[in-house]
Amino acid sequence: MGPRREHERRREHGSACERGQASVELVGIVFTIVLVALLSIQGITVAQTASIAQEAARNGARALSLGQDWQAVVERTVPEELDLREVNPIVVDGAARVRVTVAAPLGLAGMELVDVSLTRTAVFPIED
Repeated sequence: MGPRREHERRREHGSACERGQASVELVGIVFTIVLVALLSIQGITVAQTASIAQEAARNGARALSLGQDWQAVVERTVPEELDLREVNPIVVDGAARVRVTVAAPLGLAGMELVDVSLTRTAVFPIED
């Protein structure tokens, strides 16, 4: 085997190794991107649940301060996909306070890993 053929064989072997290394790097990059995307989606779910819990508490406290059906208002505010765990109304010192706990499932489609419960409270002055 001549020196030229030996050089070509080494170059082909090196190129195959580089292709293998590139494939491994691509798999790692794709895995990282998918993981970051999934974690971002879960973070958005938690933030949205916190916003819904706050809105439910606020709407309930406003309804309670006006003498309306606060429980129905809270239940309408929380979507069916979320679990309304607890609602505590309190009227103290001329103020209506409602504390709401909402749970959201975290996980992938059809596979629930854990529930995250968020509690929010709102206070409104009672109008005479």
